[in-house]
Amino acid sequence: MARSEDAVSVEVRIARLERELAREQAKTKALSDISAALGSTLDLDELLALVASRITEVIDAERSTIYLLDDDGSHLVSRVAGQDRAEIRLTVGEGLAGWVARSGEMLNIRDAYQDVRFDAEWDRRTGYRTRSTLCVPMKNRHGRTLGVVQVLNKRAGFFTPEDEQLLTALATQAAVSIENGKLFISVINKNMELLEIKEQLERRVSELDVLFEIAQVSASATELDDLLEGVLARAVHAIEAEAGAILIEEPNGDLVFRSAVGGHPERVKRQVIPRGSGISGWVVRHGRAQVVNDVDEDDRHARDIADRVGYHPRSVLAVPLGWEDGVGALELLNKHEGQSPFSEEDVRTATLIANHISTAISLAGARDRKGKQDRLSTIGQLLSSVLHDLKTPMTIISGYVQLLAGEEDEAERTRLSQSILRQVELINAMTRETIAFARGDRSVWMRKVYLHRFFTELKEQLERELEGRNVEIALDLRDRGVARFDQHKIQRAVHNLARNAAEALGEKGGRFEIVVDRQEDGAIVLSFKDDGPGVPEAIRQSLFDSFITHGKQGGTGLGLAIVRKVVDDHEGTIRVESRPGETVFTIVLPQSPGESGVHPAVA
Repeated sequence: MARSEDAVSVEVRIARLERELAREQAKTKALSDISAALGSTLDLDELLALVASRITEVIDAERSTIYLLDDDGSHLVSRVAGQDRAEIRLTVGEGLAGWVARSGEMLNIRDAYQDVRFDAEWDRRTGYRTRSTLCVPMKNRHGRTLGVVQVLNKRAGFFTPEDEQLLTALATQAAVSIENGKLFISVINKNMELLEIKEQLERRVSELDVLFEIAQVSASATELDDLLEGVLARAVHAIEAEAGAILIEEPNGDLVFRSAVGGHPERVKRQVIPRGSGISGWVVRHGRAQVVNDVDEDDRHARDIADRVGYHPRSVLAVPLGWEDGVGALELLNKHEGQSPFSEEDVRTATLIANHISTAISLAGARDRKGKQDRLSTIGQLLSSVLHDLKTPMTIISGYVQLLAGEEDEAERTRLSQSILRQVELINAMTRETIAFARGDRSVWMRKVYLHRFFTELKEQLERELEGRNVEIALDLRDRGVARFDQHKIQRAVHNLARNAAEALGEKGGRFEIVVDRQEDGAIVLSFKDDGPGVPEAIRQSLFDSFITHGKQGGTGLGLAIVRKVVDDHEGTIRVESRPGETVFTIVLPQSPGESGVHPAVA
């Protein structure tokens, strides 16, 4: 009998151990399944559904619900709610799950309806009958509550302490899984955001590169057509199109192809789109961009032009151009083979480029108008200088004519007539030289000149020109020989220097001295000295530039520029030394060997 009781006791223990082993195996499998779910899905709902399913199975309950705290921590939201999957939203502290979330403690209730914390509303809505309930908080590794796991209705009996331990372990594992999953998804989302930002930055950098290139072309191009072709090539490259054109509206409303890239550009440039027709005509008329990714389906497409030039586009992106006195369109054709059609991003980029093209056209027009104005101004200043310089020989001619009218001596009349003819010849020479100066010509007529005769007559001319201005003309001929230079050009240069000196001396007057000397190498040295106030420091570095004046009413600023050109034409040098009370211009004219002797007739 005793043996029989021992056998029964052993069998009972074995059965109990087998149940415990099965329970541990189920627990281990549930934990393993939850861990495996972490690596198999990034979908939080899918992960929670798997966790709830394993919990329901291992706890041997009818259903399980997993609640997660929302972002502000004030509500619980069910992510898995039994068979009906209806969302349950509870305020923290409301119902059994809300109490667990607020307290952080476990609840094991045999009869839910006997507990005042239980809210039977969901049972009434769903028709489900809650009997026993086991709720445990889901806490992360730092002890912070993330949510609540609630299992309902133990299939056999009530929830045991072993169920409490097992559910607590599973809830902890679920909390770790949920937090890791959220963190991983957050990292993935951040990486996606960073990739999107990186792509946007790359697009912006690419746009800035294109705009910088357009700005360079705009700054360097001297002709409008060169500018348009340069910016169009960069626009086609930026949009990754096959071809493109810039059309400008004529006064009659027709659009002309001013520039073209790709396809057959020379044929395209000869085409004209009648007013209001074509896709580009529509864009110009309405001032709005257009994308047509299948031109054969668009009635506005100018098929006759495509036939004439032998290039048939598949798609068109056209954006309007506009500046202060004109309109036009930027037209881009066919994305490269294998790429997607023109997109909204392409429209945005093309519109940005079109704005810069419009600005470039406007600036080019302004530069052209400014250039014309400058040329007209230069011509006016040049004519003013010519008329100003003509006053000298005209004044001398007038004086000689008056002398000639009352002169009875035939020899003197002949001398005066010759002097008048020389002044007429000087006028002709001045006219030729002014034209040569405007053209930039460098031509001199080198002739033998007797220094004594040339400068004596020149002194007489200057005295007549400056008569009444209280200027003393002095001549110091340290060399009386011969030299070779263009006497008309040197004569005009000396007149300009004398006139500048007289203007510097002002009403008070003063002295203007001409010194003629020769270097050891035979070069002629001409010095022109006045005792005026000196050259202002502000213009000393640019004294010989065109149109530089200082305090001269009616001055043209060409006098010293012409002097410099005369000296350069003779391959000579000119320098200026100036201080208050003395200014000296020194000109050195090189001479060929054998031209330096003293002429016996004037020695």
